Amino acid sequence: MRPNEILKSSLIIFYALLAGQIIFLLISLYLVSAGIIQTNPDFSLPLTFVILIFLSPLLVAGPIIYRKLISKNFDNIKSIEQKLILYRQGMIIKLALVEGASIFSIVCFLITGNFLFVIITILLISLFFLHKPTLEKFASDFNIPLSQIDFSQNS
Repeated sequence: MRPNEILKSSLIIFYALLAGQIIFLLISLYLVSAGIIQTNPDFSLPLTFVILIFLSPLLVAGPIIYRKLISKNFDNIKSIEQKLILYRQGMIIKLALVEGASIFSIVCFLITGNFLFVIITILLISLFFLHKPTLEKFASDFNIPLSQIDFSQNS
């Protein structure tokens, strides 16, 4: 695969994961506001504690796992294509952890009807945007000058 194809596939993965979260959130908002789903506000307090305990390690673990993955394989990989594939793998791990927390927050909203969980979900989706794969982030993470990345080469 060429570098631009690898980056495009990373963006497709990013937007697919993002769309899933947004669609699930919108459907959940509709189901709760229309009264189609019975909610139980009694679970709000316990689930608030659970989500706060659940969120902290997940949000810290994503970048740590990403850095370890890259540093472990940094010296073994020489080609830009292989580095982009490693970048995509690390990015998927970071995104999956944020998405997992976001989906859990939406499920908490479905259970309780508490809009605090919607706010948490919106914050997590905003955080998700910060992990959007870009060529600049790739170049920075792998210490490669942007001018050195040739998109016309075939691998």
